[in-house]
Amino acid sequence: MGLFTPGTPRIALLNGSGTKLKTLYLPPPDKGPGMGLEWVEKAFDGNLIDGSESCRRLGWIPQLVLKWGAYNDVLQTVNRAFGSADGNVADILSLLALLDTAPGLLKVSPGPSTGGFVVNKTTVSPMGVAGSQGIVTGLQITLRGGAICSSKTLGAW
Repeated sequence: MGLFTPGTPRIALLNGSGTKLKTLYLPPPDKGPGMGLEWVEKAFDGNLIDGSESCRRLGWIPQLVLKWGAYNDVLQTVNRAFGSADGNVADILSLLALLDTAPGLLKVSPGPSTGGFVVNKTTVSPMGVAGSQGIVTGLQITLRGGAICSSKTLGAW
């Protein structure tokens, strides 16, 4: 479990060379278990000839889990405009389109003064739609990195 300053999560769209094309912000996730940064250990486990166990730790892969009881892109909860332009809070359609980007072309950060990591795999949970204004309920997004980190520290944003 790495330490980070929670806040408004950010997602950046990268070009092929790693330069940020635009950054979108997300509404604050649910309080409590709404945001979690996990570190998945990557290691080789095996048995030696004498039967003893061995483990060679390679490092950790960061994984960010974001949960919203209601992803609200209608009510102004942050001091930014909604939409798909650079610096906006992502409306739900822009967010889902952004999450369809090829692996390695997204970078995510869990907070305003926290580093981030390049996303290799994105999982979106099944969700429902509430009301006529398009508020999505029960949204959970898991963003998993691909590069193995030698320490439980997020890279520069």
